[in-house]
Amino acid sequence: MRAALALCAVFLLFSPLLFAELTGDELADFGNALDARVVITNTELKQSPQIINVEFEIYNPLDQNMPVYVLRQDSDEGWQIVKLLGGLAPETYTQLVLEIQVQHERTAQKTTRYAIVGRDDEGNLYGKFIEINEDWTEYEKEISRNLTNALIIFVPLIGALLIAVAIIVAQSVYGDKSKIKLSMGWSEYDPETSTLQEARGKPLGEKIADAMIHPATLALELGCVALMVALMADTVAQATGGEDAFKIMALTALGAFTVPFLYFLLSWWLIRMEEGKSARLFVGMFIWGMFVAFLSFIISSSIIVGVQGFATGAYFTIAMILLTPAVEETLKGLGVFLVSGHPEYNDTLTGLMLGFTCGAGFAFVENWFYFSLKANPFDLGMGAWAVFIIYRSFFNTLAHGCFTASLSTLPGYLKDTENLGRYAKLAFIPGLILAISIHAIFNISAVLDQFLMPSREAIFFTFNPLIIILLGAIFFLVLVLAVIDEKRRKLRNAPVLNFSAQPPKNA
Repeated sequence: MRAALALCAVFLLFSPLLFAELTGDELADFGNALDARVVITNTELKQSPQIINVEFEIYNPLDQNMPVYVLRQDSDEGWQIVKLLGGLAPETYTQLVLEIQVQHERTAQKTTRYAIVGRDDEGNLYGKFIEINEDWTEYEKEISRNLTNALIIFVPLIGALLIAVAIIVAQSVYGDKSKIKLSMGWSEYDPETSTLQEARGKPLGEKIADAMIHPATLALELGCVALMVALMADTVAQATGGEDAFKIMALTALGAFTVPFLYFLLSWWLIRMEEGKSARLFVGMFIWGMFVAFLSFIISSSIIVGVQGFATGAYFTIAMILLTPAVEETLKGLGVFLVSGHPEYNDTLTGLMLGFTCGAGFAFVENWFYFSLKANPFDLGMGAWAVFIIYRSFFNTLAHGCFTASLSTLPGYLKDTENLGRYAKLAFIPGLILAISIHAIFNISAVLDQFLMPSREAIFFTFNPLIIILLGAIFFLVLVLAVIDEKRRKLRNAPVLNFSAQPPKNA
């Protein structure tokens, strides 16, 4: 008995290989009708993805076992073999159940053709066509209503919260001064730095740094980002319609901006409280990170087109794992390198937080792109979409901040170390290698999680969060050491009060 069961199991396991020479198109070209009763249930589509159950009662007219396949017709690739349902016992009815996962694909109505096909030992094919009709109309209406409710509730609520936090941080760093400088520190600089023409007499590195954080430069960078956002909005509008596109763009903007902005405020607050520095460098680096996301999109898209010409499958994935970190970290690091000539970039803490701020700015725009284009709420459903936004906002923003912080910390440390400041520029080379390496490991962990996830419904990952938590722990440890070092530097440079002198005697 056990031997017979084992033989059946081996037959079912290797039967696809026995007929591997037949393609889906060849199997679909059957000449005999298959006696099959089909019942389709669970067809009311309320979520995406959703399982539709297809129950079969199939009669095998042969005096031999007959393997039965399920085929699906693809508009681009023809008929594809979905799975082997099983082997039918001879001259009897067999009941089988197939679970078909359907997913919203930005169309309200869709019909997909399937076929169940059996084959005998002589190569004769028996089949029956069936159709699965998908009506997503009510589902789309429900998603649109949920988007409206989320827009009405969360945009004012979170917007007011961000404004309140910004005011609290500004009041904290400026204390009891006559007024809070809404310019975020620009007014604290000498008027010479407000125009490039009046920056004469400064070292070249400082001139470059001033040019990098000049309002005109920042406006140009923001203009490029606005162009990218316009293209994103147009793409979303084509897929979902104008009204829903506005809702998606507004909600994803808020979701992508909130965490990076809070990171920016915390970075500025820490530097201001510890060293009394303004926010000018931090605003410049945050906007540079946003601009880099725009540049990376253009460069990476060009590279992808080139790589696709000679690499496919696993080779293409490996190329993207290695090339994307190299492009992104080089561009982010270039901005930090160019502002490193500024006199305020002079210690470990400043280098650490400037790099982190640049990475946070990059994550803002990259996350906005992913939230609006790669994870549409109509495709995932509102719940999964919201979880995806929350997860990526916290974890990926922290990751990108840590990548660039690993590049910018060592130069700051060398600038603050006697006799080593002249090597600060060279320190960007090992820093860049480290940032690219960490980013590549991060990408590898994301690919591993995609392989391990059982379906697109899965929300929680394994390797990716562990990598980010480890990076966050290292970042926090370096941050604590940098703060301690800054406090020691303050004590070391503090004026010494002499209490030994005797007060003059009264005449």
